[in-house]
Amino acid sequence: MTPRRFFFIEPSKVGSQHITLIEGYLRALLSSSALTRSFKLIFCASMSTVAALSTAVREQIEHVRIPVMDPEKRRLIRKTIVECYVVTRYLVKMRRGDIVFISCVLPTTLLFLELCNKVLRRRRLFVVLHGEIEGLFDKSLQRPRSFGFWALWWMRVRRRGSALSLVVIDDFIKRRLLMAYPGKLCDADILVVHQPISASSIQQPSAIEPPAVCFVGYRTRYKGFDEFMQISALIPGVAFVAIGGGKVQDVRSARTTAISGSNSYLGEISKCSAALFPYTAGYTCTLSGAVVDALSAGTYIVASDRPCFSSLQEYFGADVITICRSAEEMAALFGRPYWLEQKRSGRAGRLVRLVESKYGLEAVRASFERLSQVAST
Repeated sequence: MTPRRFFFIEPSKVGSQHITLIEGYLRALLSSSALTRSFKLIFCASMSTVAALSTAVREQIEHVRIPVMDPEKRRLIRKTIVECYVVTRYLVKMRRGDIVFISCVLPTTLLFLELCNKVLRRRRLFVVLHGEIEGLFDKSLQRPRSFGFWALWWMRVRRRGSALSLVVIDDFIKRRLLMAYPGKLCDADILVVHQPISASSIQQPSAIEPPAVCFVGYRTRYKGFDEFMQISALIPGVAFVAIGGGKVQDVRSARTTAISGSNSYLGEISKCSAALFPYTAGYTCTLSGAVVDALSAGTYIVASDRPCFSSLQEYFGADVITICRSAEEMAALFGRPYWLEQKRSGRAGRLVRLVESKYGLEAVRASFERLSQVAST
């Protein structure tokens, strides 16, 4: 009897892009005896993505090389053509009982898949939605040259009960989509397979004097880097550092230290008493990768009132994250005597909660098993 196949396809990212999500999903799949007994797992990606996986995962999974254009060097038309070529090949190759799970696509490719599957009617086709759907909610992203334009067209052509199944990485994303598009989406159309968040194995670092607050990721206006700088000027006796792009920078002195590798990166975050996310826009319907990194490091989170952060507060509570409505409120929090020291001392407990949460490996494994059962009906 020919075994059923579970194709995990990454047609959009290269190298270390999305590697935390990809590796976490692969680890969850490989940890499921139910899935490994029932399916032949095949990972289809660029060779640079395969090379970025841990040795343990890379040696366990069968992998196939596919052409993938680097998103940072892309031309939208060319990249769309390459992505559509790749996914069409696997749709045509599907046999009875196979599952095709696509971990990321451009919104143009998402539109193509919706139209293509109206004809093919592949019921075991799953596509993970990411930041491209922010364009459904932000009018500034809906110009013809923007991704949101194509995300809007995808939603316009979609019909309730479409054969194309959707996967999102958190519950609040599903709730938001169902609330915004009740005529286009129903509960059965969207499955939640949470972003896998592995607790960092980095040992508790020795105490830093003075305590430190970090900004993680790209220093963009929408992520509130200007607000971070303003707050740093208000809190004497606390170090403020920016971590990302292969370096750590003390924003007051501008002293910069190079870092390399994920362990060094997470280690620098874990040294800090708190991670500050004063985002001013976006993340209405997606989860911030930078906040995932802070959770992985066990660092306490202080964030603005964006939907992704509010969802984390609703789930984890004040032991893990505090939501502030303004930069002044954030500054007042950091100015409390011993508050940062108290949050720093709770790192071990936060990591334990993370492992046992819906973002832990066991919970994600169970989600994939439910996905396979849905695909079998």
